[in-house]
Amino acid sequence: MKLDVQDLGIRFIFGGTAVAACYILLQHLPSKSFAGIFAAFPALMAAAVIMAGHFGTSEQAADIALGASAGMLGCTVCVFTAIFCMEHLNKWGLSMAIALSVWFFSSYAAIMLMQGIIEKRKR
Repeated sequence: MKLDVQDLGIRFIFGGTAVAACYILLQHLPSKSFAGIFAAFPALMAAAVIMAGHFGTSEQAADIALGASAGMLGCTVCVFTAIFCMEHLNKWGLSMAIALSVWFFSSYAAIMLMQGIIEKRKR
């Protein structure tokens, strides 16, 4: 894949704007726990899907969206793992390392499962 400066710039603008908007929202909502759900806003996923659809094909955009779905499922598992580990290990650094590892493997498992289901439906 060739590095396209215009593509990179547009991704930066879309992603950066969405992340900045979420940050502003986080500062103004009184409940920080509720505000935290906006920290998981799929800004980068939206920018990636838009760019893949615009510069590539709908199939490429769908693949990115599928991967993002797997990553978000993995993120859910990551959060619960982090909470569990922090409560039981009482070491936030180790807990985050474990949780991020769990995120990677659970995301990978989710994408394999989703791709298997899609392949099965195609037959």
